[in-house]
Amino acid sequence: MNINLKININFMPSFEISDSPFEGKQVKLRALELTDLPQIMKHWNTYETRIGLGRYIPESIEQREEWIKKVTKENQSGKSYTFTIIDKQTEEFLGTCALQRINPVSRNASLSVVILNPENQNQGFGTDTVNSLLKIGFDVLNLHRIELHVFEFLKSGIHVYEKAGFKKTGVRRKSSFIAGKYYDDIIMDILEEEYREMNKL
Repeated sequence: MNINLKININFMPSFEISDSPFEGKQVKLRALELTDLPQIMKHWNTYETRIGLGRYIPESIEQREEWIKKVTKENQSGKSYTFTIIDKQTEEFLGTCALQRINPVSRNASLSVVILNPENQNQGFGTDTVNSLLKIGFDVLNLHRIELHVFEFLKSGIHVYEKAGFKKTGVRRKSSFIAGKYYDDIIMDILEEEYREMNKL
């Protein structure tokens, strides 16, 4: 018996698709690659970067390579999603960002953003990256709540998060010893309904 099957593999959705959450006004996010390692290492071990991350001891290329391999496995398992941040206009590497510790039952995750080159900070890249991550979290991953932790001295970061809709929900008082002094660790979060209210048409 000769059966002739015609398969159409060029499926297109019949509904309108909004702009890609992986592209903002200034940045675009893509998968983190081992080829990003040289760009990461350019600023990874500067004292300013280490202070901002709260990780004081410099790391080797091998340590960062193992980290990339680790987060790639976490991406595959759905435990977290880590992205490379790229300048849309110049294609320049800017840093990395992530939605981590994803809980599929409670629909929670933690957000992090690192713009590595100080010259690229306070240029709007961080704000655009946070907005893209929120779109991915709420519109792609169907999350209910996204939180973050930020040191009290990172005033510009706190401003970016508040502008994106995050609220301060708690303080781990004097919990981090950084450069010879104790600092508060501020906890912030945003709920899906708050995000929807801020971004409704």
